[in-house]
Order: sequence, then structure tokens, then C-alpha cells
Amino acid sequence: MTTGRQRRLLLLSVPVTLTAVLATAGSGTSTAAGAGHQQVTADVAAPSPQPTADMSAAAELYLTHVLDLLQNNSIDKKKVEWPEVRRQAFAKAAGAKTTADTYDAIDLAVKALDNPHTSFLRPDQARAFRPSPEVPGGGALPQVPHGRLVGEKIGYVSLPTTEKIPGYARAGAKVVRTVDASGPCGWIVDLRGDSGGAVWPKLDVLAPLLGDGRLGGFVDADGNQAEWALNKGQLSIGGEVIPKDLPPNIETGDSGIDDYVTQNAYVLKRPRPPVAVLTGPDTASAGEAALIAFRGRPESRSFGLPTAGLATGNVSYPLNDGALLLLTEAADVDRTGRRYVNTPIAPDVSVAFTDRDMVRGTGDPVVAAARKWLESQSACQQ
Repeated sequence: MTTGRQRRLLLLSVPVTLTAVLATAGSGTSTAAGAGHQQVTADVAAPSPQPTADMSAAAELYLTHVLDLLQNNSIDKKKVEWPEVRRQAFAKAAGAKTTADTYDAIDLAVKALDNPHTSFLRPDQARAFRPSPEVPGGGALPQVPHGRLVGEKIGYVSLPTTEKIPGYARAGAKVVRTVDASGPCGWIVDLRGDSGGAVWPKLDVLAPLLGDGRLGGFVDADGNQAEWALNKGQLSIGGEVIPKDLPPNIETGDSGIDDYVTQNAYVLKRPRPPVAVLTGPDTASAGEAALIAFRGRPESRSFGLPTAGLATGNVSYPLNDGALLLLTEAADVDRTGRRYVNTPIAPDVSVAFTDRDMVRGTGDPVVAAARKWLESQSACQQ
């Protein structure tokens, strides 16, 4: 089971976004404190008495702990009749002697939440849990952002899944600076191959295009909000700045992450350009959060196909037997306050495309539509 009364709310794996708060370095605590926001902590309720039905103490404690996490923290917690679900779960686990004997009961409770972004992974599944950098039916995409100039006026940057987190933001920031050397008047941000991962490296890459201020946020089942914000290259969540390097997790023993974000303060040669964001069915979770960060931004428009529909924030709970609970605890909101949940986000301009269009580099209908719109904007008419 997880240890301590509070945990660092970070997710670093696909297909889930980073969650609402970061640990204060060295303190082992997590908050989402900020002006107008309530402090969010990760207190876990004490196990409640349940019929044991000859269960071992270890199995009963394990199942109770996971049920408490679901009941206290899920964004869908108010939709569930918990006394009945808990009764069914313990009935399902009757006679359990090991933690593994409770897995089917946990599956039952997870199913009751009816959330496609929440899942319980058995130890072998948790070990195999890896993001995929490939486009189905196509070639492998780079593991870090890449870009180029489209025509003579348009900058292009493509963000893949955040698989290799160290160096992702640094490579992406370099791409933006390199492309910007040509002074593009407008930009294309391609998220069609971005199925999720860590969101902060993505927003760090895009910081020069996003501009300072509120970018969006998370809101939980109780209405508590934690704002995503950008100020001169520094991203923050709920008022806490995202650090360049993440410290080790003293609760789980997970190692830290160097080179997490760059705190990208680069200023474009032509600031506040029009931006076209490309999306598709593989744009998921943190990829959708990157899209949402542009929603409500002036002179921004999306092109392509609807997203996967996983615009919610998850928390990762490693359990003491190697299993992993991925629990959806918040919905994404954009800078205007619009709330997104597990529903595909339709683009402003629908443009069909195939996987082959994405990897061949030329003749891409979505890029062509985005370029046409950008070149019609006043910034590109000067």
C-alpha cells in the first residue's frame, strides 16, 4: 500500500495526465494552495469496519485501503452507492488470504465508477505499463518533439507522447528556438501523435506560443480548483512552480527526474502569433491538456479529428504488492473555465486524415488546412 498521509501527485506514464499538484521539494507533502483555491491534500480515510468473511488481515486491509482511495478521491465518487459497492466487493473477496485474492473485488469497484481513464493494474500489468510512441498502422514517431518550417512563413512543431521525460522539454525548446530563427508569422502545433504522459514538459515546450497567464486547470469532484499558469517561463499548478528537476519520492522510493522542464522563457521573434493546433483520435490525456491550454487563447484554432476523450487528471497509486491504481481525480478546465471530461473534443475545423498522412511528411491535408488559415491571418499578411 502507499505510505504516509500525503503523496506527491504526479503521473509520468501514458495515457494519463499529470495531476493537480506537486510535492514541495524535500517536504514529502502536496498542496494545491493558491489565491482563491482551497488547499488540496491526499489524506486517506482510516479503514472502515467491514465483514471479514474469513479474510486474512492483510487481504482485508489491502481491499479496504483501495476502496477508501476510490471512495474518497475519485472524480466520480458522488455517482456511486458506496455502502452497496463495498458490500459487494467484500462478498466477492470472501475467504481471501492474499492481496491477489482481492483483485476481482477491486475490479468490481473500479467498474462501478464507470470511468475509462481509471484502471487497476495487476503487478504484471503494472510492470509492462509503458507508453507507445507509434502511430497505429504507421511508422514510429520521434520520442521527443521535432519541427520544421512549412513553406516560408509557418513554423511547425510536433509533440509526441511523453515517453522519455528527461530531455523532452529541452529538445522541444531547442526545436522552437531553431524554427523561430526564420521568423515565422504563425505556428502549427501537431498533437495528433500525442497520447499522453507528463503534461508539464509539453507545456514547457509550448510556453513561447502560449503566452503568460492562466492556461487552464484541474477541478475535482468537490469543486476544488488548481490553476495551470505561466509566468516568464515558469509553469505553476495551484500556485506552486514546476521545478526543473523532480526530487526522489520518499514515500514510494521512486527516483527523481532530472531535466524535467526548462522553465522556458524564450521570446518569439514575432510574439503572440496565430496558432493552429492539430488533433486526432490518438490525442489523449496530457495531449488533450496541451490542446486545452490553447482553448480561449486569441488567434488559436484547432484542425483535424476529435480527440480520444480522456481530458481528466489521474493520480498513480503504487501498491505494496506491485499492483498499480490509476485513479481519475480531476477534470481539465480551459482558461475560460470550460470543463472537459471523458468526452472527445471536436476540432474547430474538421479535416479527415490517415496515419500515413502523418508520417510521410508531405501532402498532409490537416497541415495544408492549418497553413491556409494561418496565412490568411493579419500577422501573416504584413
